[in-house]
Amino acid sequence: MSQRETKPLRTVVVIGSETLLRHDGRAAIRLDTKELGPIAFEVDQRAIDALRLHLGVAEEFIRQPTRQKH
Repeated sequence: MSQRETKPLRTVVVIGSETLLRHDGRAAIRLDTKELGPIAFEVDQRAIDALRLHLGVAEEFIRQPTRQKH
């Protein structure tokens, strides 16, 4: 987690996702969550690059054979 965060984070469980594309060239990611239902956030190339980086780190972490499941 980032050290600059000062507020507690609300964590949700993602149960589905979808890419939403608009005719004006904008894009968003819809996440279906267990706790809040569907939520969406608009993304640009910078956000996509950041998400790709952080998802890669998370994937490496959860694939570690020595990681203990909670």
